[in-house]
Amino acid sequence: MYGTAFTVLLILIFGAWHLYSSNMSDQTRDAAAAVDKAKQHYSFDRVLSVSAYHGTDAYQVVKAKRNGKTVYFWVPDDSKKAAYIERRASDGLTKNQVLALFERQMFDVKRLISVRLGAINGNPVWEVTFLSTNQHYNYVSFYFDSGKEAQRILNL
Repeated sequence: MYGTAFTVLLILIFGAWHLYSSNMSDQTRDAAAAVDKAKQHYSFDRVLSVSAYHGTDAYQVVKAKRNGKTVYFWVPDDSKKAAYIERRASDGLTKNQVLALFERQMFDVKRLISVRLGAINGNPVWEVTFLSTNQHYNYVSFYFDSGKEAQRILNL
């Protein structure tokens, strides 16, 4: 009996590890492909990070340094559906500024899930994802350039 339980446990552990490593390798591959695409369109010195955004249009957002300044490149997963976008970090809102805007709106927040860059209809946005006290997922997006609210999707 213990042998069967141990075997099932090993299979579950191996399955979970395989799923995790497969997912991580997909993310790593997508990030590397985004950096390669960004190099074809833009010049930069080094990559600081790459993050995925899967909203209306899917993007990989590459944060990089160029001549000592931080820049963002929105690299579309499908360039036929969405445009490449470039912004200097200094030309838009910071993550902390967006959080301050978000907090002023007095949403029912149990837990903040993420604050990340994305794009809506070709316009760069900061997307704030949070869980409300009634356990619903919520998304509020602010335009990167102006801080105006771009979109609000509540109680999913």
